[in-house]
Amino acid sequence: MLGTLVGGRIGIPRSALAAAKSGLTIAIRYSDQRRQFGPEGGSEVPILNYRMHQRRLIPPLAKTYAVHFALQYLTNRFLNRTEAEMQEIEALAAGMKSYSTWSTRDILQECREACGGKGYLSENRIDALKNDTEIYTTFEGDNTVLMQLVAKNRLSEFRKAFGEMGSLGIINYVYENAKTALTEKNPIATRKTDEEHLLDGEFHLQAFIHREKTILASAARRIKKLVDGGLEPYDAFNVVQHQMIDVAQAYLERVVLEQFQLAIQSIEDTKTKGILTKLNQLYALAQLEKNRAWYLEDGYMEAVKTKAIRKLVNQLCWDIRPDAVALVNAFDIPESCLGAPIAVLG
Repeated sequence: MLGTLVGGRIGIPRSALAAAKSGLTIAIRYSDQRRQFGPEGGSEVPILNYRMHQRRLIPPLAKTYAVHFALQYLTNRFLNRTEAEMQEIEALAAGMKSYSTWSTRDILQECREACGGKGYLSENRIDALKNDTEIYTTFEGDNTVLMQLVAKNRLSEFRKAFGEMGSLGIINYVYENAKTALTEKNPIATRKTDEEHLLDGEFHLQAFIHREKTILASAARRIKKLVDGGLEPYDAFNVVQHQMIDVAQAYLERVVLEQFQLAIQSIEDTKTKGILTKLNQLYALAQLEKNRAWYLEDGYMEAVKTKAIRKLVNQLCWDIRPDAVALVNAFDIPESCLGAPIAVLG
C-alpha cells in the first residue's frame, strides 16, 4: 500500500521546490534592484547589499540548491529501483517530502517579508505561491507523521546492520562511533576555527554523520531501556517521539549534504564548480549553526568554534551576493511563468 504513494511523495516535494525557486527569484531580483538608504551624502544602495537581507535570502538559496540535488538523487533511485531497496526509497521519499515542503513554506514566508509591501501584492505572485503550497505539508501524508516513518525505518536498518539491540552488534556500533568521536572531540578539534578547516567538505560531512549516528544510537538505546523496563513497544515509541523526529532530521540533512557534494564533483566548469562549492559550504555551515546547541551539548564543538561558524556564514553570504541574481536566473524559469512585475530584469 505504501509503495503506491511513493510517486506522489516525489512529485509533491519537486513541485514545492519549484515554488521555492520562483519565490527566491522574485525576492532576490527585487532586492538587487530596490534601492533604499545609504551612506550620508551618498547614493542609495540595493537592499541586497545589506548584511541582514543577505542573511534572510542567501542561506535559503543555498538550501534550495541542496534540495534540488537531493531530489534528483531520490528520483533516479526511484526510477532505477529494485525490490530489495524499496523500503529505503519509501522512507527517503517520505522524508524528502517533509524536508522540501517545510523548507518551501519557510522560504516563501521569508521571501514575502523580504519584499515588504510589494511582496504582499497579488500581482507579484508570492501570495499565490504560498497559498498553493501551504497544503503540501499535508498532501501525501502529514509531515510530522512521515518523519516518524523515516525514523522507524532508520531504526529497522540499525537492527538489520547491527543485530538485535543489546547484542554485540550495538556494542560494536557504539564503540566505533565513540572511537571516531574521541578523535573528533579532542580539544584541538573542538576548538579549531581556521577557515580552511571550517570550509572543508570532509569536516562538514563527518559532523553531519556524527550527529546522525549519535542520535540514532541514543534513540535505539532509550527504546531498548524502556522495553526492558516493562513498557510495551508501542508505548516506548510514544515516549521517544520527539527524539524520533531528530533521528529523521539528522538522516535527511546528511543525505542532502552528501548528494550536494557528490553532484559538485561531477561538474567540470571551474567557475560553476567554485560558486556551487560556496553554496554547499553555506548550506553545511548554516545547518551546523542551526544545530549548534546539540553540538555544544554533545561536546563536539566549543563556543569559540560555533561563533566562528556564525561569522563564516555571514562572510559566505557576502561572498555569494554578487552571484545571487545569476544563481536564481540559472533556475531558468520562463518570465511568463514567473509573472511578477517586481522581478522583471532591468
